[in-house]
Order: sequence, then C-alpha cells, then structure tokens
Amino acid sequence: MGLGARSRRATAAPLHALLLLAGLGSAAAGKRKGADYYAILGVEEKADAAAIKKAYRAKSLEYHPDKCELDKEVCQTKFIEISTAYEVLSDPEKRKVYNRDGEEGLKEGAQSNDQAKAMFRQFFGREPDGNVRIVNRGGQMMFMEEGEPGPKEDIYGDTNVSELTGDVYKAYVNERDEPWVVMFYKPNNDESVECKPEYVKFADTFKEFLKVASVNCREQRETCSSASINDWPAIRWFPEDKKAPPEVFEGTINSKNLGKWANSMMPDYSTALDDKRQLRQWLDDAKGPAVLLFTDKAAAPPMWKALSREFRGRATLGVVLRCDKTGVFKTPIQREYDVRVPGVIRLDPLDDIGKIAEKFDFQLKKDVIHLWIMKTIAQRKQAGPQATFKEWSRERYEAGDCGPNDSQICFLWLKAGADPKVEQATRQLAHKYRTDPIKLMWASVELSPQILEAFDLENSEASDFFIAFRPKRKRFKLHEGELTFEELDSFVDGVMNGPPLTGKLKTPHVEL
Repeated sequence: MGLGARSRRATAAPLHALLLLAGLGSAAAGKRKGADYYAILGVEEKADAAAIKKAYRAKSLEYHPDKCELDKEVCQTKFIEISTAYEVLSDPEKRKVYNRDGEEGLKEGAQSNDQAKAMFRQFFGREPDGNVRIVNRGGQMMFMEEGEPGPKEDIYGDTNVSELTGDVYKAYVNERDEPWVVMFYKPNNDESVECKPEYVKFADTFKEFLKVASVNCREQRETCSSASINDWPAIRWFPEDKKAPPEVFEGTINSKNLGKWANSMMPDYSTALDDKRQLRQWLDDAKGPAVLLFTDKAAAPPMWKALSREFRGRATLGVVLRCDKTGVFKTPIQREYDVRVPGVIRLDPLDDIGKIAEKFDFQLKKDVIHLWIMKTIAQRKQAGPQATFKEWSRERYEAGDCGPNDSQICFLWLKAGADPKVEQATRQLAHKYRTDPIKLMWASVELSPQILEAFDLENSEASDFFIAFRPKRKRFKLHEGELTFEELDSFVDGVMNGPPLTGKLKTPHVEL
C-alpha cells in the first residue's frame, strides 16, 4: 500500500444474529420505519431520561467486548446499535424527530465523525486510525477506520531524541522522578517534519541536562490521547513531580526558543551568593562538599541546575553570578578568590573566606564535574565525621541548635569583632572534637548584645568570651584565661570530663 493510500478496516456481524438481538419485530417498530431504538434499549416510549440512561448503561456493559460472551462481530454490531439508540433518545431534539419520522427522519443527522470516534473508543478502548464511519452492509452495523494518508514511521531515529512507545512513556514519563521534555508529533504532518532539525539541535545541546523525547502520535495514538494532545506538533515539559501537570511550550519552535524555555523551567537547587555574609551562611549550612561556580551569566546555567538536582542532599552547590571575565569589575565574592571565569572550586566551611580547598582544573563538562563531586563525596565518607563551626543565629537557635531542648554541650565563642588568632584556635577545636557529641558555635555580641545579659556578662570589661553551655539544663561555665588553642582545648576537656556546670542562665531564653 502506498504512503498516500487510505486503509479501511471493518468488522462485520451475521445478519440473523443482528435481527435476533435487535428485536425488530416489536409492535413499536411497526409504527415507524427503520430501527426501533426503544426496543433496542428495552424501554417504553414514555421512558424518561433517567430510565433511558440506566438502560443504556446496562446494555452497553452487557455487550462490551470485556463482558459479551457472543461472537465478537455480534457484540460490536449490538454495541453500535445501543450507542446509536442512546445518542438519539438522550437528545430531546433528535428524539422528537425520531418519534415523528423514525430512523429515516434522522438520515441527514447521522453520526458525526466525533460521535463515531467516541463509540469506537468506548468499544475498543483505543484511539482509531484516522476518521471513523459507522456503515450498514447487508444489515450488519460495523465500525470502519479510514486511516490517515501519509507516512507513519518514526522520524527521530539515530538522534539524541528518544522515541517513546506507550509502555516506555508510562514507565518513565508517567512515573518520572526527573524532568522530561516531550515532542508529540505526526510524521504525516508538515509542521511536525519541518521543526525536526530544530528539535534535534535542542536535544544535542540539552542531552546531558534533560531527558528529551518524542512520541509518534500515529503509532502511539492512545499515549497522545491520554496526554490530551489534539494539535501537532506539541511540546510539553513534565516536571520531576509526577503529580504536577505538564507545562505547554508556546511560541515558534526553534532551538534557541526551546533552550530558553527549558532553562527557565529547570529546577535550581543551587544558591546564588552576592556577598561574604551570604557566603559564610551558605558554608555554615552546607551538607556534603561545598562547591561554588563562578560565571558571567545572569542566572545559573542549565548544567549547574542539572548538577544541583542530581546532588541535592549529598552536596551543596552555590553560584556567583555576573562575574567579570576581565577581572576589572569583580563582584564582592570574586574579589576574595583567585578563580578564572567560568570556574569551579570546592571550599572547606572551616577555612577562612578566600581560601580554596580544591580547584576543578578539568574541562567544564557536566559528566566530568559529576565524577569530581562524586570523588569528593567518597573521600569525605572515608574521612569520617566533618568538623563544624557555625554562627549561632536566631534561625539555628529556633531550629534547635543550642536551643532550650538541646541536650548536647555547646561551646560558644561570643566575639566582639574579628580576631584571626582566636578564630583559628576555635577551628582547630572543631577539627579535634569533630567526633564528640558537642557543638562549637559563635555569635557576635556587637549585633546581639543581649546575649551577654543571658550569661551575666553585660558588665564585664572583656570583649570576647568562651562559654560551655548546657541549654536544656540552662547551666553554663565561663572560660577564664587566654583564648589560645591550648587553653581552650584544656577547658573543653575539663568540661567534658569534669563536674556539672554551675552557672545559671539569667533569662528564660537567649535572644539572638
């Protein structure tokens, strides 16, 4: 059969079976020409809409292919009769014409293609191939699929676009846990064919960042119908949440427009950082390796968004935007680090701002960066627990860190300003005691002077304090001596192995 030919498939039923099932010999049939729709549904002519609907449901279920025990051809013929009878008798205007003129009076208003398709779907449970007609041949009612002209074959073979069958679509798109972009098309649709090169170009660019796929709606009619696709080509964004509805692409289909749209839809789990305070907060909150991208872009690039999603919960990714490649007009954070733009580095939360733990010196490709981060994660696991030294902020206090219900011992550095020597000593403590059930934190008494009142220090002449604090018991002990590593180490060891703390918190809660 040529590409332009139309295929017609029909299923017939024996005439004698049709006559037995239809009950055409009833008295009601004698009053009007043609089929007796009342007899077909088994209702009286005075039956109301509810009775007609109830009869239709029972009859259509009886002759549905999943229930009908007769020959398939007989079931199909009877199902068409029942559906046609219900279509007429459930419509007041059509019923009025039928009551007056019989089936002949409805000839001009025979089933539309949409009505015939609806009957076809209900009977066969699938989408028809092209238009559907209901024909009567020798007394046998049957569906006829006319078939669409033109090619049916997939057009995205040997490209970076994945052609999806119905089963694959259900398994990977309907049950997705990552974003998908899907093109629904028909190979006999001119627009679908014309936009293929641009969609392939888009897939070539985004293949490492997204799942890019297509569905041939001539071959996968049920899939396209379930996705409510009525026009071609149609492009949908399916978010990683499988319960969320897809987003529709609207606009001219070219690789540039698709790239902008996809980038705007991609979830971004990285943190954009503008200044040193944000950077310090980000490092304190980091879970897993802290990896930072420097880029001249105004938004996180697709590669970085994809990595942030893949490593969510295992690594912490940040991004410094709008960096100056020439190095003349550097951003505040860019001035702190000697990094080529674009560039990627790993930071140690315990290090001073400006110190780089490791530079990524390879090609900036997603798979290479992915392996590098995986290596870092593995090395951290092998090294054991990581040291932490965080700011004691209101958010952390309310989250439970050294809060009223925290039973761990907290060692607090209450500082009035920047003191590199003391900061270095406390970070050394954090490294040494990283496996012990204690917390080391700091707070600025310049920003939160009310902290001093809680520990009865508001009248002290000292500027910095180091305190052991049992939040749940509201007890504390003040370190008396130099704030060197040796002195602080001795104090921590004495608290952990010595008698209970004797100082009592002056206020019910610490205000930060």
